[in-house]
Amino acid sequence: MLAGMDLYYGRISGNSARAAFGLFEAGARFEPHLLDTRAGENRGAAYLAVNPMGKIPALVDGSLKLWESNAINWYAAEKNPGARLLPASLEGRACVQRWLFFQSAHVSPACMPVFWATNARVQAFWKSAADAQAAEAGRKELARYLPVLEGALGDRDWLEREFSLADVAHAPHLWLVAEGGFDFSRYPRVRAWLDRLFARPAWRNAAEMVFEG
Repeated sequence: MLAGMDLYYGRISGNSARAAFGLFEAGARFEPHLLDTRAGENRGAAYLAVNPMGKIPALVDGSLKLWESNAINWYAAEKNPGARLLPASLEGRACVQRWLFFQSAHVSPACMPVFWATNARVQAFWKSAADAQAAEAGRKELARYLPVLEGALGDRDWLEREFSLADVAHAPHLWLVAEGGFDFSRYPRVRAWLDRLFARPAWRNAAEMVFEG
């Protein structure tokens, strides 16, 4: 069991949900601190001392101040190897890291304009209007990236055969896209993978904390 840590997060935040998902999967003992991002609490001096970017989430563990959700999850996985969120081999960890970069550089940026335009939960929280042109551009990008995930899942339940941070990383933004009604019918393996992800108790805890809390 990890020593107590502090997680700073925001509502309706896919990145916050990713960190919470990873911490729950790792079996971490942490204290959640909700920041009111609509009121700008994440831009106050106290939080900027934790994350100078003023973005969420961030983790504090003793003297360590860590931001970026995938970095938070990697740290938790390294501290608790018994959770088996990272492969034992150098090659396996490199493959997981590849998926983290794929998620952050490609999949999530493509997802964001789609769920901003289609997800009623996001629109209600942020009082945002749909941008149909941006959403269509996002769908075209997903049409490039989802086949990569579909192919990787061809003979396995998880991206690297065993459940890992590679799977954790993709869950939140694809969940928001799915909730907005995205049609995954062309990607049946991805759809089944997401169903497995979203059935995990750690994901349900993270979603309740971030999206429904």
